[in-house]
Amino acid sequence: MSEESAPQTPEPVVIVQQRNLLNRWSIFVLLFVSAGFTILYVSNVISVRKLLERKQMLERSMDSLKTVNKTLETETYRLQSADRITRLAQERLHLMPPPKAPVVLEDKSSK
Repeated sequence: MSEESAPQTPEPVVIVQQRNLLNRWSIFVLLFVSAGFTILYVSNVISVRKLLERKQMLERSMDSLKTVNKTLETETYRLQSADRITRLAQERLHLMPPPKAPVVLEDKSSK
């Protein structure tokens, strides 16, 4: 007789039941693990989206603050201009510019 025609002995019922139980648990564990990874992936996508929205909001805020800063710098330079200060001194304080430039005297004895 050849090996192909040899009758196969059926597996015991206990082994078949254990194999079926193991397959069920394997499927359950696989589903549980894949559900966990899916939840982690979705929560990661949500948190990344929130971070990107926050970044864009902060960039808009920074651009707005840069514009305000530039405006304040321009206003500061305008308020500090010598022509403006001279004009205000003449109009409000009735000060007049000196007719000739002041002479600076140096003390040569202290050198």
